[in-house]
Amino acid sequence: MKLTIVIPTIGRPSLQRAVASAESCADEVIVVADCAPQVMGALHVEFGAAGFARNAGVQAATGDWVGFLDDDDVLIPEVYRAQVAMHPACDVVVHPMMHPVLGPIPRPGTDPLTHGNVGISFTAKRSLLLAHPFIAGPPRTAAIEDYELLRRFADSGKIIMVMAQQIAYVVKPEEHRWPS
Repeated sequence: MKLTIVIPTIGRPSLQRAVASAESCADEVIVVADCAPQVMGALHVEFGAAGFARNAGVQAATGDWVGFLDDDDVLIPEVYRAQVAMHPACDVVVHPMMHPVLGPIPRPGTDPLTHGNVGISFTAKRSLLLAHPFIAGPPRTAAIEDYELLRRFADSGKIIMVMAQQIAYVVKPEEHRWPS
């Protein structure tokens, strides 16, 4: 299995931390600079929507599987790759994430595909993402394009999705109150 991680960015200072976390577990990391000419060595697009930037990264990817990472978040490398490898028969692996305010997402005991319970923490077969790209809507819905894509996958009844069990993704790690 070859894993590509796509990181759309607007050039946040945390980008290098995100890239380092992705490089430690992926075979390929593609940084897509969206309206960010100051970011060097990246695929440059002028979409102004993370979903369209993710689509451009999927197009450029060479991996069989593609995962996504925001430029201010980090992956837990040994967990992330292992969860994908554990589910070779599925099309999508949704990875639990740790949020600085909300804690683990999806929240225990809730439907994993409820809005607010899922984020961009998933990997999917590249062929599936090419056939079913992100759809970025108006500004108010652009923030839920990840949820919308997973919902379309679930509603199709034809795509095999697995909810992994270990947290594999940390949202804004600098905002967490880690135990001492």
